[in-house]
Amino acid sequence: MMVNARAIQHCLHRWIAGCAALLTLVLSVSHSLANANVSDSSQILFRMTGSNTIGADLAPAQVKRYLQSIGASDIAQRSEGETHWIDATLNGAPVVVPIIALGSSTGFKALRSGTADIGMASRKIKAKEVDQLAHLGDFAGPQAEHVIGLDALVVSIHKDNPVSQLTMTQLAQIYRGEIRNWSQLGGPNLPIRPLHRDIESGTRATFDSEVFGASRSAAPFVYEVSGNHETRALVQRDRGAIGYLPFADADGLHKVAIKAGELAAVVPDRGIIATEDFPLTRRLYLYRNPGKFNPHVDAFIQFVESHKGQHVVADVGFINLTPVALQMTPYTNAPDNYRQLMESGSRLSISFRFADGSTELDNRALRDLQRLQEFMEEDENRDLSLTLVGFSDQKSNRNISDLISRFRALKVQGALLRNHKLGDSQIMSVGAFAPLTASSEHGPVKNSRVEVWIN
Repeated sequence: MMVNARAIQHCLHRWIAGCAALLTLVLSVSHSLANANVSDSSQILFRMTGSNTIGADLAPAQVKRYLQSIGASDIAQRSEGETHWIDATLNGAPVVVPIIALGSSTGFKALRSGTADIGMASRKIKAKEVDQLAHLGDFAGPQAEHVIGLDALVVSIHKDNPVSQLTMTQLAQIYRGEIRNWSQLGGPNLPIRPLHRDIESGTRATFDSEVFGASRSAAPFVYEVSGNHETRALVQRDRGAIGYLPFADADGLHKVAIKAGELAAVVPDRGIIATEDFPLTRRLYLYRNPGKFNPHVDAFIQFVESHKGQHVVADVGFINLTPVALQMTPYTNAPDNYRQLMESGSRLSISFRFADGSTELDNRALRDLQRLQEFMEEDENRDLSLTLVGFSDQKSNRNISDLISRFRALKVQGALLRNHKLGDSQIMSVGAFAPLTASSEHGPVKNSRVEVWIN
């Protein structure tokens, strides 16, 4: 029987439209329920909607600590499913902060509709979302986008499965259905059961982007889970399962080492996540309307980015942005000057990156300049020497690679000298050495970086 492609396409478009309409309805109902559970006498300080990764534990913890910092009392949390209300008394009056955690995409939809003041996202805003929100301001700019911490997707399998590592290519083959049995990977003769988050999830978006290069529909044999808790439960119960979880949710599970680029296969730890060298590292974001002033929104985001707020990030189980010194194992094939630096110095957890691989520092880097200044101004660090090591993604010509990597290091050095009173740093360029990814899409951002070393 002949299949009418036009009819299939029409049905697909109707299905997608129906899913979008259903999501809009669910989001509308969620906001209505959130508002319905707010006392008429309570003042809403601000409303948060979006990522479940952030909204489940981190956002409530940050809101409570923020309320404490401004003198609130009687702070308490109510929860119903993925919706939370943080109640308190401030200046003698009741206040509340509603938090709705239904996925990163819902945060941008709520910002667009005006039903949220802060959008939570476990992925970067998409170009189409920037366009949809353009009437409110530039949501790709530093006034709107705030990186508040780091996370990594940890690939996990059943404890009795002997497979210990996978390449990024093998991970893609599993989720595309090209590898369907664990015996093809040195494991038991057992069908593989891949677990995938729902399409609105920022966790799913990060996985798709890093593994496939773009969002894609799940194959029929892939099971879509409702959240991280279901993934964890299935991995513990099903011998054939494989899934991915936020770093904070993967404790106690059998973690698979992942290999990408020219780096060795690694199970993520706090150090490699902090430097953003692990291939499935992701940033956690808060987005605010840059054209709308709310003093509590501004003060809350400043608190989250402060030392106190970053302590909360670590307490909840994510990786904060406070610079720490790391001891790195020297690469045997490194250029002589870089290998000597690795042997004698320590690497800071800050790595400066550039917006979409351009010559301009990205929004996190702009704030990390200030964090680096504060680190170097601490009494125990005043006598340390600072070395900025530039890397390039360019591989076709060694001379060009060296020039680009040197230019990137000089860009950071110039910003530190001009705005942050740090003018005594040294420059080192290593060209396209040690790429973090072989992906042509992610390479310009991930490989083009500036490391910070102290000794």
